[in-house]
Amino acid sequence: MEVVFFALFDVDETVQLITWKFKPKQFLQIGTDFERTCETNRPLTKDEYISWILYDHDGRINIINKSDLVINSFAVINEGIAICQIKDSNGKLIDEKHFFLTNDPTELIDYRFEGYDQVFIDTHINNTERYCGPDENIAYTKDDIADFHIDFVQHFEHIRQHSNYIQFQNIKHENEGYYECIVRLNNGLVGVRVYFLSVGGNPREISNRELHIYSEIIDTITLLCPIFSALPAWFTFIIPKDSSQGVSSLTGYDYLRIKNISNIHSGIYTCRVTTNDDNQGYSLTSNIYLDVYGPPYYIEPKNSEYVLIKIKRNIENILHCSINGNPIPSHQWFLGDIKILNKEKIISNTIDYKIIPMINDESELNQTVTCIAKNNRGTLRQVFTLEFIN
Repeated sequence: MEVVFFALFDVDETVQLITWKFKPKQFLQIGTDFERTCETNRPLTKDEYISWILYDHDGRINIINKSDLVINSFAVINEGIAICQIKDSNGKLIDEKHFFLTNDPTELIDYRFEGYDQVFIDTHINNTERYCGPDENIAYTKDDIADFHIDFVQHFEHIRQHSNYIQFQNIKHENEGYYECIVRLNNGLVGVRVYFLSVGGNPREISNRELHIYSEIIDTITLLCPIFSALPAWFTFIIPKDSSQGVSSLTGYDYLRIKNISNIHSGIYTCRVTTNDDNQGYSLTSNIYLDVYGPPYYIEPKNSEYVLIKIKRNIENILHCSINGNPIPSHQWFLGDIKILNKEKIISNTIDYKIIPMINDESELNQTVTCIAKNNRGTLRQVFTLEFIN
């Protein structure tokens, strides 16, 4: 319901003619017939008269010079304020009372449910004022209402609560979130008031921060620690081995910046958060997985373009292409020192190449093979010179 404020007339408070038994608000369903009588504690004199003034939804004024207010088939446009007035023949206002007419189901809910609380972990809440139930200041027909209940909303999931009060023992971080008091009418309409509970204390993981990060070679990125602490805390990042190059030394902060990313930065980064509350330390860790995408690259044990290998000619040998990448590249082997492919015959389609034992001692003493690795970000080759020995 749209709230509109009206400047009511000055009334002589010493004169109390109207006997007012109405609540400050009146809830009405669409199509409902409504009737109220403005009663007085004594008969009016011939110089006094009673009337109703209706300020409706559109701000229009409707004056009814009767003691009875009658609305046939209540509509949204009838929402507003109803005022009973008693005036004398000179138009002087003697007494006045008013109440609001509404069709908004939310007005049925006790307004004290709405609000916000911030508490520490392991404390208690026994807030009897935050009750999910009818507002004591509104008149309504009980047959219109199906029920009142509380839904706990966390990560877009609604969990119905067993109590209509906000009561908790030993509050934990999982109690943090929105609590909706919902009134459901028999015709399907609903009204909602919201209460938010924030739980501070020991560090906790933040569900909406990414734990798996993807980056490209040469990029600059910032890793955010997926842990939050309402209390003063010390943040530390543990980085993968050999990946310290280009990593900023921001010890104590909840983020880690990496410049000129390379393949060595791929791996698991552990964020550790430590607090020292009342001389009792508390620590929590969480992992971030960093995947670095780029062209193929050399890896141990043979991390170079040209490799010389001595092998025995009379036994089976396996060559392993020392090229990796992210995404994982495909591997193809060719005879000779191949720089540019031109319909060369593929001798292997795997990362390994099998060398068959040579029985003829007069076979060539040396042989050259090339492994070419390719992914969607580039191509890299590795050339093996094989020296056969007896």
